[in-house]
Amino acid sequence: MVRAIDLQTSIMQTSQLEKIQQIQQHHADLQQKYFQLRLSEEDRLAKEQVNHFKESEKAKIRSRGENEEQGKGSKKDQKNPAELHADEQGEESEEGGLINITV
Repeated sequence: MVRAIDLQTSIMQTSQLEKIQQIQQHHADLQQKYFQLRLSEEDRLAKEQVNHFKESEKAKIRSRGENEEQGKGSKKDQKNPAELHADEQGEESEEGGLINITV
């Protein structure tokens, strides 16, 4: 069954529909802005965490190097002259020795 459209009712409802559409569109825009802000904040935090990790690794390596240097100095002082002479001659012939590489 087909009915006639009442223009007066339709015209009165257009302003309400327009407001609803504007609110829906504004809500979608706000959601996008909020999502973008969240992503940028997460990126900033991730970069800070990486930088902090790099700095802490450098500090660990630096302290480890200082400890090794102090340890080497005290070990040399503790060795007697016979051991020092044997170490000097045996350095080239040692197999399976440790190699200390710092980056």
